[in-house]
Amino acid sequence: MAAATEMIAPLDAGWLWLQSEVAPMHGTFLTVFKRPPDAKNDYIEELAARWRTYPEALHPFDRKLHRPSAINPIPRWEKVDRIDPILHLRSTTLKSPGGEAQLTRLVSALHGEALDPAQPLWQIDLIDGLEGGRFALVGRMHHALVDGIGALQIVARWLSEQSDRRDQPPIWAAPRRVRPSANRHPSFTSLPQRIEARARSLGALAPLSARVARNAIGGVSSRGWSAPPTPLNTRITARRLLIRRTYKLAHLRELGARADATINDVVLCVCAGALRSYLLAADRLPQRSLTANIPVSIRTRNGAGNGAGNRISWAMVGLGTEIAAPAERLVSIRDATAEAKQRLGEMPGRSIDAYTLLAVTPILAEQLSRVGGRVRPIFNVPISNVPGPRRTLYLDGAELEEIQALTVIYDGYAANLVTLSYCDKIEFAFTVCDEVVAAASSLGPACDEALLALDQALS
Repeated sequence: MAAATEMIAPLDAGWLWLQSEVAPMHGTFLTVFKRPPDAKNDYIEELAARWRTYPEALHPFDRKLHRPSAINPIPRWEKVDRIDPILHLRSTTLKSPGGEAQLTRLVSALHGEALDPAQPLWQIDLIDGLEGGRFALVGRMHHALVDGIGALQIVARWLSEQSDRRDQPPIWAAPRRVRPSANRHPSFTSLPQRIEARARSLGALAPLSARVARNAIGGVSSRGWSAPPTPLNTRITARRLLIRRTYKLAHLRELGARADATINDVVLCVCAGALRSYLLAADRLPQRSLTANIPVSIRTRNGAGNGAGNRISWAMVGLGTEIAAPAERLVSIRDATAEAKQRLGEMPGRSIDAYTLLAVTPILAEQLSRVGGRVRPIFNVPISNVPGPRRTLYLDGAELEEIQALTVIYDGYAANLVTLSYCDKIEFAFTVCDEVVAAASSLGPACDEALLALDQALS
């Protein structure tokens, strides 16, 4: 009997086409836990052994690639009945002292490893031996399966707000806790519904107006291909470096309030300040502003709030890196993001789908033609600000202390930044190819300095 297969949505399939030897297209989440007070010495070993007794995987962990054939050349998802937990769950113990630098090196190496295309496209690494009796869990999921916000939703639904809960299933076998919603639609539906959904997707081009086309081609705030070349916009290798920083969320919120700006505006301003300092130190700061490509979640625009797959669009925004004064730079960014929000907000649901398809086409064409890093960049750096859980979460009584995200980089775009908030903190995580970006580790201290400079400028 032939395995059940599912058509891969165009935006999801794009991540498969972008995959290359130097650019694996998966996202990675890093979660750090504090052992529960009553944990035994073999707590991690027992956890791993119990998880390996779960061969059944739930959506989207039960999807693997169904290879194209002459009859059906379009890639599809194949639903698998069982997975091999031994292949998908690995255990590692750091050598003493198990410090932050050791963890960062290991996570950087894991992020650079490609996932096995013969298996469902995800991997879990359980890491013991962190200082202070802590442990970490690193999860990698291909971007074709789920976007970053969707992956965070999966993690948040898996963990518990109850510190006394025990015997939680592994993330791949955890039942979905779905919030009731009148607009909720299942991700994988019956055949008539799938046909109807695909027709709607194709029909997204129908309402394409001159405004949508202009926004997609010219950008909703900053124009594509107006980005100046920088040392970040070069060809890459498979090597990765994670650069981590943690700040108080309330501090960024306060800075935004002082300038009538959002937390996202402050995040962009801090990143812009760090990039400006980095490029000044290298004597490579362009006279024109750098451009950021900012993912925008559209999971609620079309009633698609809980599914897997990719429900994101993009906006290009100038970072004001040519502006020396941090407060003035923040105002520039605030105005640019407001313009982008207004233009995206004017597009109805079907038009936003058409806009997204048009906006990603140049990026896809650039990568498929292998000219990325050899021509003028479409933008300079992607920057994502993802709101995370506001309450403390637990895994079998172990308190979640940190959660960070690494994402994809590809030729022409050797750095990518994701900020992720959790409780009262916001985590900055640069993903950089440090083999081609000189002194990449200096971006971390540069963020510290940029935040301090903005604070002083707004005082």
